[in-house]
Amino acid sequence: MEKTFKIFHYISFLQYPFLIIALYYCYKPLIFDNQNFVESYNLGLLFIGIGLSFTSLADIKKRTKLGDKIFGNPKNAKLWIIYLGILVLSIFSLAIITMFFTKKSELNQISIGLFVLGIGTIGLLRMNLEIIKTYQPDWAKLKKHKVLDKS
Repeated sequence: MEKTFKIFHYISFLQYPFLIIALYYCYKPLIFDNQNFVESYNLGLLFIGIGLSFTSLADIKKRTKLGDKIFGNPKNAKLWIIYLGILVLSIFSLAIITMFFTKKSELNQISIGLFVLGIGTIGLLRMNLEIIKTYQPDWAKLKKHKVLDKS
């Protein structure tokens, strides 16, 4: 079973080429003075969403300083999950509005990239929930020590 997790962890490194391609498409209209910036930004959003999807395959058991800062405190972790949930809802809301309620074809094109970005963000949210699950035993220890300190 450990081999399977390792394989998925190595597959998660595919996020980097997709994020580099996304950066290319996001900066392409600025650098090359491209007239078709809507298509470029749509592809940029699309590749960012795919990159985020691959990010969610990474191994979550490794701890970092940033992870300890965000997930080490239950209050910070809860705020982070609320932030990601609001982000997912707003991305999907924007995608639905641009897909179904706008008359401009340029906005309809961007909606596809927004939907893929929303799916990638859902994968990121799921990964963060798994990370929080690994930090919960530490939270129980913290509560136990706080109770002992009060007595």
